[in-house]
Amino acid sequence: MLEFTVVAPIITLLGLGSIQYGMLFHAKNQYNHAAFMAARAGSIRNANLEQMRDAYARALIPLYGGGTNAGELATALQKARTAVAANTDIVMLNPTKESFLDWNDKDLQKKFHTSIGQHVIPNGGLAFKKAAIVPEASGQSIQDANLLKLRIMHGHKPGVPLIGAMYVRYLQWLDTGADPRASEKINRGLIPVVTQITMQMQSDAIEGSAVSMPGMGNGGAAANPGDPPLVQSAPPSCAGAFCTENPGGSAHGGSGGGDSGGGSAGNDGDPSTGGTGASTQPGGTCGEPGRA
Repeated sequence: MLEFTVVAPIITLLGLGSIQYGMLFHAKNQYNHAAFMAARAGSIRNANLEQMRDAYARALIPLYGGGTNAGELATALQKARTAVAANTDIVMLNPTKESFLDWNDKDLQKKFHTSIGQHVIPNGGLAFKKAAIVPEASGQSIQDANLLKLRIMHGHKPGVPLIGAMYVRYLQWLDTGADPRASEKINRGLIPVVTQITMQMQSDAIEGSAVSMPGMGNGGAAANPGDPPLVQSAPPSCAGAFCTENPGGSAHGGSGGGDSGGGSAGNDGDPSTGGTGASTQPGGTCGEPGRA
């Protein structure tokens, strides 16, 4: 009896941890596929962020219940859209604002009737354009500017009792605050799952919410970014068995079936950032933009 009392909690935690990891791994694959579908939609639809967001949500239908008829599929799609709207950040890392300024085509602006200050990068005839021409502002050739790169962070609530809450508390302790989006999700009891994907544009990119990233970075020479920041502070105060609750009595994560209808999430990579560091480049994708 004494042996069972000692071993049972350990075996229970190991078992629950294995289940949670399996669910994380399964859902990470779903998020990877959804990211690919989002990039595909942006590639053929002028890098439109709303089109990419909708394609991402549609690709998550199986994770939110799926269905065997139109009604069930519509319900799952609505759940996916609601979760994506509340818990997902999609950032277009490339083309950058500087890329749009350097490679803007005024004729395409007239063709697409773009608003003032909204630039367009041409996609046609890339094979016949000189890659050696690299404007200083963007540090990119026209071929580099026609690479669509997305960073998608999906916040997922763990669905395994006890171990899910423990994991969220662990992420809260290791969170350095370097990424406000990740910190916000962690503080809501979610696991930030990050996917990055790069794909060749198949249409003329129209400027939307591009980020600013001038120049080639480090003069065009790759550099080691170093180790991620470490937390030196003591663990946060908590209550309950295995430190699964806040002192006020509320617990994060570990309840219900997660934020999905069929219920699983994905996460791997450096825990000090509170999320994954995986870079997803399925078939048909191209390399990184022309910067370090």
